[in-house]
Amino acid sequence: MNVKKVAAIFSIIIPIISAILIINFFMGVISIPWQGMPVFFPLLLSPIGIILAFVSIKTNKRFAVYGIVLNAIMFLFPFFWFIGGTLLFGP
Repeated sequence: MNVKKVAAIFSIIIPIISAILIINFFMGVISIPWQGMPVFFPLLLSPIGIILAFVSIKTNKRFAVYGIVLNAIMFLFPFFWFIGGTLLFGP
């Protein structure tokens, strides 16, 4: 497999894993020792996914665009979570 194709696939897998961790955080299906860390993971993993998508944009344009959009949404999720929590539950 080409390295750029693998980068495109990983750029889509990263936001999927982040979303699964966040859903698990809300639902509590599996107990994890780090309480709020799944909300912070997109801040660390999404820039890596965006970089991987930019690397693979010439070979797999469709997957790269999906990767960029999904990682951008996941990167912004913690900010929306904190702002929404402050607006709903007060300072």
